[in-house]
Amino acid sequence: MLLADAIRMHASQNPEKTAIFDDARQISYAELYHGIKLAANTILATEEDFEADELPLVGLLMNNSAVMIEYFLAATKIGMCAAVFDPKWSDANLTEVINECEPRVLVIDVEFKARIPHIPSSTRVITVDTGEPRSLRREEAEPQRSSTEDSLFYMGYTSGTTGRPKGYLRSQRSWIESFAYARETFVHDAGDHVLAPGSLVYSLTLYACIQTLYIGGTFHLTSKFRAEYVLETLATHAVTHLYLVPTMFEALYKAFMASDSVIALPSVRSLITSGDKWSPESKRKVTEVFENAGLYEFYGASELSFVTVLDPEGNRYKPDSIGKPFAGVQVSIREADSTEVTEGAVGQLFVKSPMIFAGYYGSEEETSQVVHGEWATVGDLATRDSEGYLYLVGRKKNMIISGGLNIYPEEIEKLLLTLEGIEEVIVVGVPDVYWGQKVSALIKLRMGSEVSDDEIVSLCRRELATYKCPKEIMRVDAFPYTTSGKISRTKLNELLKIKI
Repeated sequence: MLLADAIRMHASQNPEKTAIFDDARQISYAELYHGIKLAANTILATEEDFEADELPLVGLLMNNSAVMIEYFLAATKIGMCAAVFDPKWSDANLTEVINECEPRVLVIDVEFKARIPHIPSSTRVITVDTGEPRSLRREEAEPQRSSTEDSLFYMGYTSGTTGRPKGYLRSQRSWIESFAYARETFVHDAGDHVLAPGSLVYSLTLYACIQTLYIGGTFHLTSKFRAEYVLETLATHAVTHLYLVPTMFEALYKAFMASDSVIALPSVRSLITSGDKWSPESKRKVTEVFENAGLYEFYGASELSFVTVLDPEGNRYKPDSIGKPFAGVQVSIREADSTEVTEGAVGQLFVKSPMIFAGYYGSEEETSQVVHGEWATVGDLATRDSEGYLYLVGRKKNMIISGGLNIYPEEIEKLLLTLEGIEEVIVVGVPDVYWGQKVSALIKLRMGSEVSDDEIVSLCRRELATYKCPKEIMRVDAFPYTTSGKISRTKLNELLKIKI
C-alpha cells in the first residue's frame, strides 16, 4: 500500500484516532488526511505539466510541524518528490542547493523567505505560516494525480565528510519494504505512541514519523529538542517507542537526574538509536531512566537504510558490536579482490537489500561508487566474529598507511575519547617523508580541563600497538564542521596540507 493511501485508509476506518500530537495540539487521522489533500491541491494549483522523464521536486524549507508532514505526504501522494532542506544550513548553502535542484515548487515557512533572495525563476513559491491552524470548513477534493511504488518520493541530504550537502533519492518501495522489517524488529503496532524529538530534516525522525502513521499509530512531534519537554511528554503520555541519538539521551539523563520530582516512565518499551556508537558508560545509565525499555542500536546509512541491529540481548553480551544483519538484509565483507574475508579479518562492508537508495541527485558517477550491481557500499570497513556479530573498524577513505601498515583512525579516536578531559578528537595521516603518513591526533579539550601529552601517550602505549600510537599531538580550539555538524576530515586535511 502506498504511503498516502495508508493514511487515507486509517482516516476512513478510524477517523477520530489521534495521528499526531503536535506540541499542544492533537490531530486526528481525518484531519491529517484532509490536510494532505489540501496541501496536494495547493501544490497542483501552482504546477504546470511536466515531462514524464523529469523528476518533479517539491522543496520543503520548514520548521517541525504537522503542516510540514502534510506537505511531505502530499508531494508523495501526487507523484512528486519532496526535497527536504535544512534551515540550519548557511544562507549560502541553501541558495546553492535550491538553485542547483530547481524545485518545481518551494514550500517555505514565512520566517525563512528572506534568507533565499535568489530563487530560480521556474520555481513557484508557497509561503506558509505553520503556527496557523488549517481550515477544515469544507471537504477537500481528491487530487487528480497519483504515484506508484517506484515513484521517487523523498530527497534527503547528507554531507558525509564534505562540506556540501548531497541529495540522495528514495523510492516509495524502499521505505514500504523497510516498514515491514522495522515493524518486525522493533515490535511496532497500531497501538503504539512514538516520540522522535529530533528535526524532521533528519531521516531518523522523518522515518519514525512516516512509519508510525503508515501502520496507524500515534506520533508525538516536538518543534525542537528540549530535554525537559521530552521528559514531560514521556511522563504524561503512554509513549512506547523513543527514537533518539546518544547525545539526546545524555541530555535527557542530565535533566532526569536534576529533576526535583520523581519521574516514572514505565510505558517506554524500546529506545531506538542510530548515529554515533553509544559508549558503554552511557548505556549503563539507560535503566536508571527507562526501567522497562529494551535498547536497540541500528547501524545504517542514508544510501543503505538499515544494515545491522544490536538488540537488547546483543547489548548485554556484545555491546561493542553493531549487531547482526537487519531483517531483509544480506551483508558481505570483502577483500580488495571482492572475495569474502575470513572470520575476524577486516574488509569492506557491502549490503544487498530492497531498501537501498535510488542514487544521488544529478550524479551518476558518485552513485556508481556506491552501487555495484545488486550490492552497495559506503566504504565502511568491518569484521565479523564466530557468532555472526559485526564490528565497524572505520572508513576506507579515512585509513592511514604509515610505514606500510594500515591504521584505522576511528580506533584511536574511540580510545582517546575515554579521557574525560577530551571533548573532541580527530586522528589523521599527515604526509611525512619517512613514514609516508604520520599518525597525528588533533584534540579539543573540554572547557577548564587539562590533559597532558604524557597522559595521552601513556594511554595509547598501554592499549594500542606501537605503530598506531600518535607521533604528533596538536591542540585545537575548534574544528571545521560539515553542514550536518560532523567534523569535516576533508577540510581538516586541506588545512593541514596548507600548514605543512
